[in-house]
Amino acid sequence: MLRPLLLLFFAFGSAALLAQFASPIRWEFSYERVQGDEFRLIAKASAEAGWAIYSQYTPDGGPIPTSFMWTKGKHFELVGKSEEKGHRKSGMDEMFGVEVIKFLSDEPTYFTQRVVVKDYATPIEVAVEYMCCDDEQCLPPTDVVHSFVLPPSGPRQGANTSTAAPGAVAGAGDNSGNPGTGNAGSQTSSAPRSDLPPSGGLGGAPAAAPYTPTTPLAIHTAVGTAATADDPVSWVFTAEQLAPNQYRLRMTGNMREGWTMYSKDVDPDPGAIPTEFFVKTTDGVTTLGPVEEISATLKVKYDKVWGADMAKIEGGNVVYQQTVALNGAKMLEGYVYYQTCDDEMCFPPKEVPFTLDLSGPTPVASVDGLTGQASSGGGASVLPANELGITVAFDPAPVGTCSEGEEVTAGQGMWTIFGLGFIGGLFAMLMPCIFPMIPLTVSFFTKSGGTRAEGIRRASLYGFFIFLIYVLLSLPFHLLDGLDPGILNTIASSVPLNVAFFLIFLFFAGSFFGFYELTLPESWSNRASRAEGAGGIIGIFFMALTLALVSFSCTGPILGSLLVEAVSDGAWPLTAGMAGFGVALGLPFALFAAFPGFLNNLPKSGGWLNSVKVVLGFVEIALAFKFLSNADLVGEWDLLRIEPFLLIWILCALGIAAYLFKLISFPLDSKKRKIGVIGGVVGGAGIAFTAYLLLGLTTSSETGTYRNLSLLSGIAPPVCYNYFLPCDATRNITPFKNLEEGLAYARQVNKPVMLDFTGYTCVNCRKMEENVWTENEVKRYLTDEYVIISLYTDDRSALPPAEHREVQRLDGSGRTLLINEVGKKWHYFQQTVYARSSQPYYVLVSPDGVTLNPPVAYTPDVEEYKNFLACGLSTYQRLVSSK
Repeated sequence: MLRPLLLLFFAFGSAALLAQFASPIRWEFSYERVQGDEFRLIAKASAEAGWAIYSQYTPDGGPIPTSFMWTKGKHFELVGKSEEKGHRKSGMDEMFGVEVIKFLSDEPTYFTQRVVVKDYATPIEVAVEYMCCDDEQCLPPTDVVHSFVLPPSGPRQGANTSTAAPGAVAGAGDNSGNPGTGNAGSQTSSAPRSDLPPSGGLGGAPAAAPYTPTTPLAIHTAVGTAATADDPVSWVFTAEQLAPNQYRLRMTGNMREGWTMYSKDVDPDPGAIPTEFFVKTTDGVTTLGPVEEISATLKVKYDKVWGADMAKIEGGNVVYQQTVALNGAKMLEGYVYYQTCDDEMCFPPKEVPFTLDLSGPTPVASVDGLTGQASSGGGASVLPANELGITVAFDPAPVGTCSEGEEVTAGQGMWTIFGLGFIGGLFAMLMPCIFPMIPLTVSFFTKSGGTRAEGIRRASLYGFFIFLIYVLLSLPFHLLDGLDPGILNTIASSVPLNVAFFLIFLFFAGSFFGFYELTLPESWSNRASRAEGAGGIIGIFFMALTLALVSFSCTGPILGSLLVEAVSDGAWPLTAGMAGFGVALGLPFALFAAFPGFLNNLPKSGGWLNSVKVVLGFVEIALAFKFLSNADLVGEWDLLRIEPFLLIWILCALGIAAYLFKLISFPLDSKKRKIGVIGGVVGGAGIAFTAYLLLGLTTSSETGTYRNLSLLSGIAPPVCYNYFLPCDATRNITPFKNLEEGLAYARQVNKPVMLDFTGYTCVNCRKMEENVWTENEVKRYLTDEYVIISLYTDDRSALPPAEHREVQRLDGSGRTLLINEVGKKWHYFQQTVYARSSQPYYVLVSPDGVTLNPPVAYTPDVEEYKNFLACGLSTYQRLVSSK
């Protein structure tokens, strides 16, 4: 009803409005040849500040969507749907009272349509109908008409650009390919891919230099010596093959803290030496365009060494790059010439040469005399970009310093690492796969009997064994050369192990319900008696071992980071971290385990203790399905989606309430069982929790799918994993899962990338996605400013045989590892490039692999995570604007 009224209002008021306002939207039309007779026709809409234009896919009942009406004819054929890119914003619009999709004025909006031309003599005509609004008013729908005159294949294939002034109509051009009201532009060498799907409404302008939209044909890398006190800059040389006869040569310098080097554009008069990036040109080598200098720390400020304002790079990374064309040349040579200074002194200028030898069957890159991935001076080798079939050479050193990143343990004392492990252990106590062990602890020590002192002794042994088991996990690192840091990730995401845990927990629940008793074999008891009490100690040890084994699915990611540190710093830091973790996990369990001993010495309190066991039995069943959900997600069974999972939990919550209110009973219940005060409160809580779970089966108006239940984040399957309300890509964050496709799309829309190292079984990953990513101040960045690529390290899908790789294990043993699964590939990529093994782990990078700022791990603070995203975006914008 609202829309017809608005149209009627516009019909009566359009004359008055047009008399007062010109259209605040300026249109420019251009084209790009894709290949042969296929073109991309581009309509660029630039809005005045505060005005917005609406999407082609704006829902009914709201403003008039932008629409393209093409004059029909046999002279051309449309290919696919029209695409749109810009600063996209979706949500409730106060003016219309409905959900709208619009593009804001802070950057242009691009509408593109691919066509195949059949007859070049006939122009392709289009009429664009659009509507624009600001915060107070809307202008009536307006039409803009344009004729595309496209050149046939031949030498002149330049881009056609015409401009329609605000409120004007763009006219047709002449047959030369230049529009009558516009000007000629230049044809881009290769068009960005337009066949990629949108990612959660991500959009933007076409890629800007230097990010070529063409995936490099090959990348060759050489690593120089590590930075030292006498030479505070380390260099990496990269040659990216952009075409059969075209390369982009790049030198990336990484400075030690406290040192600076001077820009290539610094004024040399005061005495500083400008950095020079030189490529030797011969008859067969031609440079294309100027040398580019890229650094987020490039500043112009007063330099007290030279007593003048200087353009210099203050720490971090700097990139110098130059594109070259070859005409039969087999050798590319050059050097970077630079000077470094700190606050007190300057080193003499130094020249670092680089080469790319194309004369052999395999190109060989070298820097400062070192070829390939060779490294000296203690520097760590960098993983070749194509070892895993990845075409981008990711640089883990952040170029920006505007955010802190995650806290790491490298270089810190043993007590500091112990403290970090202790904090990790306390945090692990909150994990859903640790809590189910509490009922087992209660059951075991309740049955153990004995005096209070005996109960305390047994409880202390239990806590000590937990500590001992985690310390023993580090023993192989002392005896052997090392183990694979990904072993705990493998355990946590193992489908058979998660299924086994599911069955074990169901078996435990049956015991708590009183259907059967869990007892050790009689032969074990006889041997224990003959060993004069040794059996009791063994039983306590195996209780502790059970806790450690079952908790791996949650503690594995936390311990993974300690394992990575062990690979680089030796076994003792690992032992210190494991010891702290074991103390934190064992101490609370020991104190809690001592409590049943006190209960045994109290007067009998009726059947209340059995009621506790029955309630915990329902909890066991509910949490058992968490493990089955892990197996379902990793195994891609597509069975236990959010609906059946919530229904099972609802039945468990109702079961607790029904039992405590005496509606149902179990074999070991007392006939005189009463509804106590505590039982009534817990039963009421069961009913309240049931109502809360039912909210999870209602629809959210913001997302169009089920509501997110924050209390179940990381426990229940993701809300988008459902049967009846699939997520809408225009309203939900839907990341890419393919690295190459995500990077290609990021180049196309000229946006930075967030690498999301995650896992199907990762509890904290779901908490971040459901509690932090959904906050408006964070979601704006993730939907409008970044391309998200989620890399699941526990994805057990098989890689195609052509992508299998035999790589070196990261344990120093010299053994190899077959990368034959998707998860193995991304986990090895995370370990080798970023030296981390835990999830979640978020890395902000440019589309060509430059790390923008220090990465972060689990960051539940919304403001801190928003600052992390804002820092990466500002760094990326500085990199682009400096080109």
